[in-house]
Amino acid sequence: MNIFSAVILSFLPKRYRDAFTSFEIPSVGSIIGGFLEAAVAFALLVRSYDSFMNERLAATSLLLMERAAEKGGESAVAAIGGFTLIDFLFRLTTVVLMFFVLEGLVRVIASIAGRETVPTLPLKLFEYAQAQFSAQQKEHRMGARLRDEAVIDPSGQSLRIASCRPKEWTKLTTISHEGQFYELVTEVKATAPRPFVYHLRKKPTTAVIRGIYAYDPDEALQGK
Repeated sequence: MNIFSAVILSFLPKRYRDAFTSFEIPSVGSIIGGFLEAAVAFALLVRSYDSFMNERLAATSLLLMERAAEKGGESAVAAIGGFTLIDFLFRLTTVVLMFFVLEGLVRVIASIAGRETVPTLPLKLFEYAQAQFSAQQKEHRMGARLRDEAVIDPSGQSLRIASCRPKEWTKLTTISHEGQFYELVTEVKATAPRPFVYHLRKKPTTAVIRGIYAYDPDEALQGK
């Protein structure tokens, strides 16, 4: 990966970077990217300050400055300059540029100290909003949340669970239900409103238990 690509990709959250490359971004890319971000933002900030101050000085009459000097001396003139500076600092453009200066420095420090590629915050917020929207769309497509149908075989050796939401179970998962331990045998698809069907069997007493999942038929209603 060349340096130019590393610099550009260092601004992206990992989810977007993975769409372009499966390799880790070299820390030098993030260092250069953060330095350029801070340097460009600082240069624009200085330019914005010069332009703002020139406009304010042009708008402030010489007579007003002379009267302020006569009444309060240099302190009065300095006070006018101080209020002008405060006005500049609270402008939206100034706040945005100062943010990017600080963000660039943070990205450089994170890359040097922790070898961590920190993306730019606006794209990170966009990624979060996109993920939330996708989650809401997926939730809507799955339909209403319903209580699971959990049916124990009359022999007590098997358990069938039909759910409106998928379970993160594997054949290594030990599922606890009504005082018994079960393990996953198969997972099949069914029709709505409970399209996720799991067939479990009672776990042998001699089997190794690696971790217990406390199953609750109401967990789909609770957002699990």
